[in-house]
Amino acid sequence: QAWYDSRPEVEQWQKETKETAQREGITRTMMGRYRQLPDAMGRNRKLLGHSLRASINTPIQGGAADVAMMAMNKINDSEKLKKLGWILLMQIHDEVILEGPEETAEEAFEEVVQCMQEPWTLGLPKTSVPLLVDGSCCHKNWYDAK
Repeated sequence: QAWYDSRPEVEQWQKETKETAQREGITRTMMGRYRQLPDAMGRNRKLLGHSLRASINTPIQGGAADVAMMAMNKINDSEKLKKLGWILLMQIHDEVILEGPEETAEEAFEEVVQCMQEPWTLGLPKTSVPLLVDGSCCHKNWYDAK
């Protein structure tokens, strides 16, 4: 409870999210994708507990996936990266791997960081907490980058 005492807004959000799941049988990510949770409206305590935990986890994990998807879309659509000769190859968890010429790597890296820190597309509002991105560039392979 001490943790919640210093973060009452988190406790309130969790309470409201669980109430929505119990009332509507769903929970949503920040992009509006939803997960059906019919057991949140039921009486089986074991299934109810699982569904209520999922009602909290889904917006967090799904929201992270939403942000990663928006960032990749922004990177993929970046005219600057295209002009610099860089292409998005893949995403692995919260990392993106791009390929391009070494001579434009620093400039491309700055653009990628900007796209990831400001991924907001599709009319979604910014979060109240800034997205901080770290990374590196100029590696011959992913192993060297780690």
